[in-house]
Amino acid sequence: MERHDRVEYLGNQALKMRHRGPKKDAESRAAVCRTNLKLLLAVLGAAGAWSGSSFAQQSSVTVYGLVDVGVEYSNSGKGGLVREISGGSLGSRVGFRGTEDLGGGLSANFRLEQGFTADNGVLAQGGRIFGREASVGLSSKAYGTVLAGRLPTPYYQALNGVDAFSWVGSGGMLSATRSTATSQQLLPLATSARTDNAIGYTAPAFGGLELKVLGAFGEGSTTIGRHYSAAARYRQGPVDAIAAYARQDGAGASGDITAFVVGGSYNLGPVRIYAGHTREKNECSSCTGGLARVAGVAAGGASEFRLSNLGVKVPLGATTVFAQVTRIDDRTSYAVDPGSRDATWFGVGAEHALSKRTTLYATAATVGNRNGSSYALGSGTAQQGADAVGAGDPRSKTAVIGIRHVF
Repeated sequence: MERHDRVEYLGNQALKMRHRGPKKDAESRAAVCRTNLKLLLAVLGAAGAWSGSSFAQQSSVTVYGLVDVGVEYSNSGKGGLVREISGGSLGSRVGFRGTEDLGGGLSANFRLEQGFTADNGVLAQGGRIFGREASVGLSSKAYGTVLAGRLPTPYYQALNGVDAFSWVGSGGMLSATRSTATSQQLLPLATSARTDNAIGYTAPAFGGLELKVLGAFGEGSTTIGRHYSAAARYRQGPVDAIAAYARQDGAGASGDITAFVVGGSYNLGPVRIYAGHTREKNECSSCTGGLARVAGVAAGGASEFRLSNLGVKVPLGATTVFAQVTRIDDRTSYAVDPGSRDATWFGVGAEHALSKRTTLYATAATVGNRNGSSYALGSGTAQQGADAVGAGDPRSKTAVIGIRHVF
């Protein structure tokens, strides 16, 4: 019997008992009163249990987060530098996510996620309160999920799936920059990890296939325009295959930045093999900051970088070791040809789980420079800044050891 039906039944029984004729015997009347009281208490108890469980099932809010601090040593030709960093493996954050069951397989969802640097307590993502994500939307088991707000791009999320380091430490796909005297360009993420004013859609998973699309409005910006991104991921058995695309328009007719990544991983049992190819081409003459073209681009030209990586991850109980080699291919249209600026980047690392929530990690990596390529290696989400590379095309080296705790 359903709870609301049981409540109605018990209530009817109480009414029937109350309207029976008076008993001649006082003992009988007392028995009736006790019975009525028991029934009333049962009605109230059943109603309260039904109401409380109904609200508990309909909505929930979760507070979660991650704190990551490491100590890094680096040297890119200007002497050794030791620094304490936040995000040596993953970016520190605190977030709130919630869902409300609307019935019929439909639910409302929200996520507010704030990034911060744990070594000094400062807000990340340019000081935004919820710079990592601020979104609300609807999800359906049959039709998928629609979110609106500030969102991570499908292209950015796909990069993690081709990376044996999963962004950890100095060998992961987020740690390399081209660091000139006045600028810093992250490779391969010129198209930005997150975008404002976005609407994203995730289709229901079908036979291991996942599809995501996103569009963002420029809203009259004087520097950049609309953003588009899409990704497809197939996960079945040992196979994890990925393809993703992104485009960031410049304001007006100033060009755009386009990017794609293909690759994934294959589980061989004792090891998982990773491989990927990423290409970013920047033709946006008005884009500034991290979205700017590299220095020295010819008028009407583009900066272009292609990265091809091959890696391996080996789980050994509570410890996981990994290694990766990445080839950097600079296809930029320079006004004056500097010669080849291609390079090979190699990294090794390990993680050790102290518990389900706490992990120690250590990584080391190196990349060569030539003809003024100015590649510099940071660690995880803590990249090196501008003007990090010394004269004479020095080799960039870095190593980090840190701790990560999730809650």
